[in-house]
Amino acid sequence: MIDFFYEYGERDIYGKSFPARHDYVRQKLRKFNGTATMEEIVCGAFDLWDTESDPQMAADDFNQVLLPEGFRLVLDYRRSWMDGTRVVYGDPYFEVRRLTPATVVPEGLASIGQEAVAEQVAKANAKMESGDFSGSIANAYTLVEELLKLLLVATATNHKSTEGDIRSLYRLLRGPMRLNPADDGINESLKPILDGFQKLVGGLYEIANKASDRHVRRYNPRRHHAKLAVNAAFALCEFLVESYEYQKSRGNL
Repeated sequence: MIDFFYEYGERDIYGKSFPARHDYVRQKLRKFNGTATMEEIVCGAFDLWDTESDPQMAADDFNQVLLPEGFRLVLDYRRSWMDGTRVVYGDPYFEVRRLTPATVVPEGLASIGQEAVAEQVAKANAKMESGDFSGSIANAYTLVEELLKLLLVATATNHKSTEGDIRSLYRLLRGPMRLNPADDGINESLKPILDGFQKLVGGLYEIANKASDRHVRRYNPRRHHAKLAVNAAFALCEFLVESYEYQKSRGNL
């Protein structure tokens, strides 16, 4: 730990009164919090290429902490070159990047701690930023699909694990989650919104089939199309997570 923080200007010497490692690290993080050096420290902590650790997997987990703060770790490569017809990538490294206004920050999704969900959130954000709009739509669709299946399992609702049509998955989930606008007891003012969610899911299904990497694209989406699809997917998933927690707290699940 002393050697690590030496790279960032610290000059501590190990001795008898030296604190425990976790206390020492907390002291340093508090000192550098809010400074440009903090970004360097985070990236340096994931410089694990000479070990048996998987830096990308570790970064994906850590992004669950960074996403609510409006940041994420992004894997990048130094200058690449061509060796005949083969692309040779330069040394890998991580950057801390602030989330752009292209997408919302899905705090609720980060909090549920599911790797598959967190992975799709990070990928959708990264592809929006890089200009891969069809790819970001595909990840938004996969995010909705993964979360719907997760909630169907959590509510003990029978479904096919191989089902890839989010329209069918959402219809199955509406019952146990009390989201069907046709049900008695649903406030009249909420019924149009709940009905709109089914249409939203159908819209995501259509744009993912026609303008994403899930199938042969019929057209290339523009940035505002992808932004709409990704933000709609994030907002829907946030609502579903919070609805699940609410119904669970009331003893309905």
